[in-house]
Amino acid sequence: MFHIIAYCSLILFSAFFYLDILLPMYLEQVPRSVGYIPKYKKNEWTSQKCISKDGNYVHTYKFKDLDNQTRIWKWSAPKKESDALIKRFGVPPSIYKPYTPTAEVLAKRKKQIKNGYFQTSNNIVGPNHSAIIADSRPLVTGVTDLVKQAISNDGLNKRETVELIMAFCQDIPYGVPPKNYEGKVISGMFPPPLALKKTWGDCDTKSILFASIYLSLPGRSMVLLESPGHISVGIEGSPGPYDQAISFQGKKYIFAEPVGPGKKPMGGAISPYVQINGVYPIELDQSYVKPNYETLSEEISVGSTIIFKLLEGKRSIADKLKIFYNHVGQNQNYYEITSKPKKDGSIKYSTQKEKIYLMINQSGYYHYGGYAVNKKMNLDLDFSEGNCIYIRTGPGKNVFVFKHENGNYSGMQFKADRNGVIRAILDSGNYLASLTQYITGKELKYFNRDEKKGITFDL
Repeated sequence: MFHIIAYCSLILFSAFFYLDILLPMYLEQVPRSVGYIPKYKKNEWTSQKCISKDGNYVHTYKFKDLDNQTRIWKWSAPKKESDALIKRFGVPPSIYKPYTPTAEVLAKRKKQIKNGYFQTSNNIVGPNHSAIIADSRPLVTGVTDLVKQAISNDGLNKRETVELIMAFCQDIPYGVPPKNYEGKVISGMFPPPLALKKTWGDCDTKSILFASIYLSLPGRSMVLLESPGHISVGIEGSPGPYDQAISFQGKKYIFAEPVGPGKKPMGGAISPYVQINGVYPIELDQSYVKPNYETLSEEISVGSTIIFKLLEGKRSIADKLKIFYNHVGQNQNYYEITSKPKKDGSIKYSTQKEKIYLMINQSGYYHYGGYAVNKKMNLDLDFSEGNCIYIRTGPGKNVFVFKHENGNYSGMQFKADRNGVIRAILDSGNYLASLTQYITGKELKYFNRDEKKGITFDL
């Protein structure tokens, strides 16, 4: 028996040693296919392209902003200057090998580290983020100009501007850069010109790209946030009630996550990255000056935009209601519109479809309906008495609402809020309301959704 147990144990140990140690070591040494990108992830709706043309890199990026609007940005960057920064970035592997600390060796090391956009901190040699951002800003001028155009054309505030740049970075496909690149140590990070040329990058790559764009705008301030195995950014500002934020040197910085591919809004942090191990200010020697060379900046917005206003009289209730949509039909699955209300209480949503079906379903407030989508449309949903199907009954009571059409009745069950009120915006037609699921001889009343002529029931 002892021999059998020992034999089985030997087999199990051998299997463990092979699967957990030898096989991973072997796979690490196996040559990857050409173009292999570790941990590559890409959102299905996005695309990125970079070509060399007439002394420039011409970039075409398709992405979705946080209002679901599809944007196509096309811009150029000077090839000579971009390649010079890319070639300069990184340090020779000898930096990390033992050396004799003579004056000549120390001077050479110091020069190699500085010229490669690296620095020494606590005896650790790593990328100098501030230096990379400072010299990358002129090379992302085309993107910055597109952001400025959006600010002007769409009237974006500071938070919306941050979220636009975040969305741009989030939709760049995720992939982990190598530790070494073209004979230099780059510490697994691409500088912005290389990230845009490669059309992919990881967390620190995208955070530096974000900073290069954001800090090209006037009056902006931010920091880099280090979490276990992760880099994100913090935007100086006053946090909202639901924002994740951190205090640093007497200022508040709101979390912003540009890595993707998830579309996280400003103020949202991905667990476990709320645990901050380090905060790194970005110190720029001089204010941004736009370069003299010409850059192409073109934007194409694809699809239609809907501006929702959820009202009860003159009061906005956009922060009170959840609105769901689909583009297939009222009996299909619905998805929540997660765009935050703007200062005027409106919610913006963009789509490339020709019809949208909307639903609001919570105690006291209901809406079901389909709408043909125009290029730019405003949709006001007013839940005040006189504008909707308004029912007064007991607090929390269930009420059945029946629609009469072509001699037939179809019914829905609604629940009153704590004040005993139900408000419903449905398709135009004849309706009656009852406290039971049985149709009685009560009077039919005509509700006109398009002309906002409401009806009232007292039960």
